[in-house]
Amino acid sequence: MKPVDLECVKCDYSDNCTFAWGVAWLGEFGDDRRVIAIVSLIVSIIAVIAVVYREWIHDLVYKPKLQVTFSLQKPIPREETFLMPPPPPKLVMRDAFVIRLRIKNTGRVLARKCEGILSEVRNHKGELITRYEPLPLRWTISPHDRGLQPLDIASKRVVYLDLLFTLKDSRWAFLPTTIKKGYHNEDFPFEKMVSTIKREDLFEPGDYWLSIAIYGDNFGPIEKGYAVHWDGKNYKGIDMQEMNEKPSATSLWPWPILEKTESSS
Repeated sequence: MKPVDLECVKCDYSDNCTFAWGVAWLGEFGDDRRVIAIVSLIVSIIAVIAVVYREWIHDLVYKPKLQVTFSLQKPIPREETFLMPPPPPKLVMRDAFVIRLRIKNTGRVLARKCEGILSEVRNHKGELITRYEPLPLRWTISPHDRGLQPLDIASKRVVYLDLLFTLKDSRWAFLPTTIKKGYHNEDFPFEKMVSTIKREDLFEPGDYWLSIAIYGDNFGPIEKGYAVHWDGKNYKGIDMQEMNEKPSATSLWPWPILEKTESSS
């Protein structure tokens, strides 16, 4: 085999240049076949790693990026109609106001298996209300029960996550969590079903702080906090704003405190 001239062009970085060091090392062996075998082995290992871990490497370089936006101005909140108990055949249609988060994947790759979780609820003093355990929130997609399953969010796609909803002529605000046995009637144009509501799925009039977390398989958790003021009167009049710092007894609350508020339990 004819020796190959591997002389490195001198530059300002020659003393610390890895390439120059490798060229000099190869020159020590000349056309030794062991060098060719070692190089071939290294190339083969790199090729195998690239094939096996190419998705992981791709996600490492191109990560999804979720942009979370909240507003009480349409189109982020939404007016809907729910079918409510009493039991069939006597179904009642109720006007509802749904408060949501707008989530857009501004990254270049798919955000995989995204879940929205209500991680904790506190009162305006920052005291944890323990009856609210971490609960999955619902993506605004059809069919209704599919919204509680993890969701893939494509690049540039916009989705909505339901946080709370209020009903006309009701003093309660509700969490769009697991729907058990809903009622269904093909004659109705709306298929939003609500069954028996647990106390852990609703809010009495009061002041609350909600911690929302969004999880996924290929990005770190995104955590947001929201202050909520609900007087139980106008179902479209619920007040809510982003407040990422946990409240405390000395922190400034955005609204006058209602006389009857939730306390920790």
